Amino acid sequence: MSVKNEIIVGIFFFAAMAILGYFTIIMSGEIFQRYEYYRVHVIFPSIEGLGVNDKVKVNGVLSGTVEDIQLRDNIVWVKLKMYNRFTLYENYTIKIKNETALGGKYVSIKPGSAIHKGRYFAAIDIKQDLIGETIEDPFGIISEFIEENRDNVRIAIRNIRDITEKINRGKGTLGKLVNEEKVHENTDDLIKELREAIEDTREQAPVTSFIRAALMAF
Repeated sequence: MSVKNEIIVGIFFFAAMAILGYFTIIMSGEIFQRYEYYRVHVIFPSIEGLGVNDKVKVNGVLSGTVEDIQLRDNIVWVKLKMYNRFTLYENYTIKIKNETALGGKYVSIKPGSAIHKGRYFAAIDIKQDLIGETIEDPFGIISEFIEENRDNVRIAIRNIRDITEKINRGKGTLGKLVNEEKVHENTDDLIKELREAIEDTREQAPVTSFIRAALMAF
């Protein structure tokens, strides 16, 4: 490769790196966008996989990140690094939610309102220790239920298997209904009779209408 080609390749390489840096640094606003940060402390009974640097959203708007997590006396203290300002009312809610169905957590803050369903709520100091809730992962709940009721689940599966085998062998009323050919034939005959009755009703409908009209005339 000649020196000229090497220079051209080098120029393209640095240009690509500059473009990549532009989109990852400048467009994200991490360096040139300055915020006035403040801290909010929230107490959770558990955090269910929440981690440092996870997002904090206020009414769905990205407004901060999780800065620190500590366990104190079996209670989880979470420090939030916030930049968006908002007013918090007594009917606020703070919950840990799933970012997606595949995983990831974030803190969701609903600030509440001064009036809700005819009730008045006062504004509170956002710097005080706030109380948060944890929404348990549904997949985790199912796993725990199966783990705690493992023997009952096995018995239920065994019973279902036994019932299915009996049906396949033609035992019991349901098994006979499923397996006996005579039952199927009787069912087909019943369906045919119903169809014929419906057709007869349709054919007699004009005659019935004529008789009704004639009687109404008198």
